[in-house]
Amino acid sequence: MKNIFLSIFVVLTSLTLAAQTSSGKHHIKYLEINTTQSDYGVAFLDDNNVVFTRPADENSNNSQSDLFVGEIDEKGEIVNKEPIQGVKAFKKVSKTGITYSKDQKTVYFSAKKHKKRRNKNKAQLFKATVDSLGNWINIEKLPFNKKKFSAGEPSLSKDGKKLYFVSDRPSSYGGTDIYVVSINEDGTYSEPTNLGDKINTTGDEVTPYITDNNILFYSSNGREDGYGNLDVYATEIFSNIASEPLHLESPVNSINDDFAYIVNSNNKGGFFSSNRLQGQDNNDMYSFIIEDIKPEKCLQQIAGVVKDKETLQIIKDAAMTLFDNDGNQVQQVLTDKNGEYSFDLDCSQTYTLVASSLYYSKEEHIINTANYNRAPELEANKFLTKMTGAELEEALAATINADIPGKDKIEVKEPETAKEIIKEEVVSINEIYFDFDKSDIREDATEELDKVVEMMKENSSIKIEVSSFTDSRGSSAYNLKLSDRRAQSTIDYLVSNGIERSRVTGKGYGESRMINKCINGVECSEAAHQKNRRTEFVILNN
Repeated sequence: MKNIFLSIFVVLTSLTLAAQTSSGKHHIKYLEINTTQSDYGVAFLDDNNVVFTRPADENSNNSQSDLFVGEIDEKGEIVNKEPIQGVKAFKKVSKTGITYSKDQKTVYFSAKKHKKRRNKNKAQLFKATVDSLGNWINIEKLPFNKKKFSAGEPSLSKDGKKLYFVSDRPSSYGGTDIYVVSINEDGTYSEPTNLGDKINTTGDEVTPYITDNNILFYSSNGREDGYGNLDVYATEIFSNIASEPLHLESPVNSINDDFAYIVNSNNKGGFFSSNRLQGQDNNDMYSFIIEDIKPEKCLQQIAGVVKDKETLQIIKDAAMTLFDNDGNQVQQVLTDKNGEYSFDLDCSQTYTLVASSLYYSKEEHIINTANYNRAPELEANKFLTKMTGAELEEALAATINADIPGKDKIEVKEPETAKEIIKEEVVSINEIYFDFDKSDIREDATEELDKVVEMMKENSSIKIEVSSFTDSRGSSAYNLKLSDRRAQSTIDYLVSNGIERSRVTGKGYGESRMINKCINGVECSEAAHQKNRRTEFVILNN
């Protein structure tokens, strides 16, 4: 049983305000140092050493408990244990709890006389000074102790001004409750204050542990949200007011007793105790480490349907293109057979959505995504207007009259009857450009591509050859693949706008055809590199 390592995870929610309570995945481990009797951790001496309670005599079934200190190794085990020194006056007294001041020169502890028969003695609280040799001197019983009720399991706040402890004094709501006293500048103490019914119940509250951030961990068996028996809770302390307790989930809490939860100063690891099955019904210690949870990426879904504005018929294979605030293409999809499309977009962003389809005017509008995760789906339906004959011819004329190298090789009839283009063997079209290490079609490239689309729609015999290139940065093998992707995205755009795939061919040539001096090893400006990140077109006739 001692070699069992539990890899069970738990996600805890945060407490109020900015305070966090070890929120993350707990990985717990049963410790080899456990005995056949009761073992539990009570305090950190520092982040590398822990103080814990265990039987003074491991072989005795009724040994008094003593305080030990041990080193924490990289696996979370406690090694090189030694008994706490300097408590000679308490040699035959069970020690039940301990807490140190920040400078480790003052110690508070609880103890009670040990008897083999039924022990009616109550735990009491003590204070001692730790000298340079580690001896405890000037030991004194705290003035608010009473023989008729217990006071034990102390935990001192970081500033040394608040001492939390457990007691069954008459003002308790149930068996044992958690109390606090203020430690004054002159060393006197306030009257003990019950932390109230937000924390304390008609059951038992035990093993309080206050962190440097004033998060109080404790265990209770009197709350309705518990798994059973003692469960660990956390609450944030504001002066003497506490927030609503947070119930820690599995694997820290179980159907058995779970208590003595202590966490180190960086909230990344600690110890707790339990009488779960691994310890064969004894109280045993478990170490834990906490793995931070990576925040879930915030996304919002945008979805809609594209239809003809007049007939309301669905439009399939319409190109839905998203551009960011800088005009860069982010995504592009085609509507399915039902005219539907969807995007998953980052939260708190502004996009431009452009809808386009063969024979239809483009439609665009601005989309602002929500600023929180799991926001409702944003509906963005598009209704496209079919272009008139005159608009189609005007678009074609604009394409033909554009600043296209070699346009003098194209003859056009009168606009009202422009149905064909007189073609030479080869006609060139303006190249398009890509961002560094990207193959997405940029917004400025769509203008050139739309000219190609319109030309091919009006001339069914035209075929296009696409040649794509990269700049010299990166390996030759990588750039060859990148240029292939650029050629493919160019082809996909033309096809998405109504051009038959059989009419478009293409290939990537990597960095094999530089148009300037920017080859490997030559320092160039970004503008110079940009000229090489291109796709060229050759228009062929059959």
